[in-house]
Amino acid sequence: MWWPRPMALAALALAAALLAGPQPAISGFPGSNGKIAFVSDRNGNQEIYVMAADGTGQTNLTNNPAADFNPAWSPDGTRIAFASDRAGGNNWDIYVMAADGTGVTRLTTHVALDWNPAWSPDGTKILFTTYRYGGGELATMNPDGTGVTRLTTNTSYDRHPKWSPLGTKIAFESYRGGSWEIVSMNADGSGQIILASDPSYDFEPDWSPDGAKIAWRGGRDDGIGDIFVMNQDGTGVVNLTNDPAYDREPGWSPDGTKIVYATVQGGNFQIYTMTASGGSKTPLTTNSGNDYDPDWQVGSGSPTSFTLTIRLAGAGSGSVRSSPAGVRCPPDCAESYAAGTVVRLAARVRSGSSFGGWSGACTGTGGCVVTMNAAKTVTATFTSP
Repeated sequence: MWWPRPMALAALALAAALLAGPQPAISGFPGSNGKIAFVSDRNGNQEIYVMAADGTGQTNLTNNPAADFNPAWSPDGTRIAFASDRAGGNNWDIYVMAADGTGVTRLTTHVALDWNPAWSPDGTKILFTTYRYGGGELATMNPDGTGVTRLTTNTSYDRHPKWSPLGTKIAFESYRGGSWEIVSMNADGSGQIILASDPSYDFEPDWSPDGAKIAWRGGRDDGIGDIFVMNQDGTGVVNLTNDPAYDREPGWSPDGTKIVYATVQGGNFQIYTMTASGGSKTPLTTNSGNDYDPDWQVGSGSPTSFTLTIRLAGAGSGSVRSSPAGVRCPPDCAESYAAGTVVRLAARVRSGSSFGGWSGACTGTGGCVVTMNAAKTVTATFTSP
């Protein structure tokens, strides 16, 4: 079977029933699209592979007789954290290796299960699921395995955590209220809010690189599994796959234009991509085994900064200011920001004019929020009576 090896401890029988399959650790960061890491059992056991974004160059990185799963790229694309039972004892621990599979280092050594690693956007922490506190809880540690800090104290199960691109929020799936739900909380574990709740289930949340959307797997429409997307506050739910196949484990591309996911199309799991709106579904793997648990790398050589350009239009007059500082237009109408920076723009209307709205990277007449994962232009239009 392609699921992670069953737990032998009787005390974890309920946990095994609830886990019901490999628990993905999907993690995306703003930038250019690099390789895709994934799990495959094509050689008889679970190994971590990588491939190019078009499915070519599929390479086994782990080559180990144990079960290796949950690949999670570091934000700089140079390392992969993953879970494995290679230490024996019917236990899962978290490991890290270089992007080429070398330098494997064990990070956790607790007798309880540790899995679902997810890097913080600044690379200074690894978020993970652990049974060391009794039930499934979320904790963080330093990238060397030290400094473990517990974040959740739910009496049921919390798992599959994912940091927002700014590192201020964490989304995860939680078994509370009798069903699996998508929950968000502050990075310190406070302020927990249910975003997606359904009598069937909601699993595997993943933030878009601009932090505006969350993709996840739900069973609300067919009871089998579709990929959904919603706004980061839980509104605007859209079913992207809406098919009779079993779709799971969505992960955004670093440029935000695509979503990679696993799907059963003909008897076994394969890796597909689709556009962020659910179009152009394309298979990347077609082997006779099961391929699943994909995670998209930020490409090597990704820009470290992008330029935001402001243009003023219309017969009226006004100005635009930014937070963080940098744009003070006029006269300073262009500013370079570090990749991933969220910039908030405010229009200031001068006497005798009115604000007509934003265009370009923002629309409407309200606040303008731009995530700098590419060079962007925003036009502010001011009108006169």
